[in-house]
Amino acid sequence: MKKKIQQKQNLLKQSVFFGYLSCLILVMSFPVEADDSHSEMDTAVAGSNLPHIPEPMVFDLVRPLGVRQGDLEMNVLSAHSLRSGQAGWAPEIEFGLFDNFAVELEMPFDQLSLSDYKVAAQGTLGTGFNNRFIHGWQMIGYHDRKEQKYSIDGLYIAGFRWNSAISSLSMMGLRRKNVERDGHFVGLFNNSWFYDYSEKLTLGIEMNNEFSRESKWHYLLMPQIHWNFNNHVTVQLGAGFSQTDGRQTDWLGTWRMIYAF
Repeated sequence: MKKKIQQKQNLLKQSVFFGYLSCLILVMSFPVEADDSHSEMDTAVAGSNLPHIPEPMVFDLVRPLGVRQGDLEMNVLSAHSLRSGQAGWAPEIEFGLFDNFAVELEMPFDQLSLSDYKVAAQGTLGTGFNNRFIHGWQMIGYHDRKEQKYSIDGLYIAGFRWNSAISSLSMMGLRRKNVERDGHFVGLFNNSWFYDYSEKLTLGIEMNNEFSRESKWHYLLMPQIHWNFNNHVTVQLGAGFSQTDGRQTDWLGTWRMIYAF
């Protein structure tokens, strides 16, 4: 009996979460008007017409929203667990295939072993609120080399420039963990806030959340700094922690090196 009650409670919690997620997407999408204007939008330099929204360090975008055709970026992310000593890193290449549409190839490594293949596509839907708001979508496919299984993410992205210094970026969606019959869905909600201290220095904080069946919850909190050396080179540094289901906290040190052509 207790098990059935717990299952009903878990189902209710998941229903509330996904209902809330759907409402958020609907509300944020409604007042937006498409904007076909184009502007320069590099990793390290703000655009002139589109709102400049920095990219989160850990769960980054496939180039900024509003990408131009031919834009190219190469970067590598590294994360080091201060508790276990394990390190992971992921080189990736991002390319603007068309205006407002970009693709990505990423190869995550666990220590020196290639663990996954990751491909992604991202599109920009438009802007609103006098070009202070921009939104889009992202699809990500994963191939786990060890388990020989596939997963896929579908995300809605919304960025808002609050004033000349403060901006935010939210990513909401679902992950199908293992597309085979034994897979399950994971809810994703990521939110980041940024403060542009100067043209070269940005301070930020990133919160990544994953909600899965049986009320399991994983989160990552990552304060970070972004330093733009020039129009091409950006370095991001962060130190934070992650936790799953309230268990032991894992402290992380991370960095990302970016070169935009």
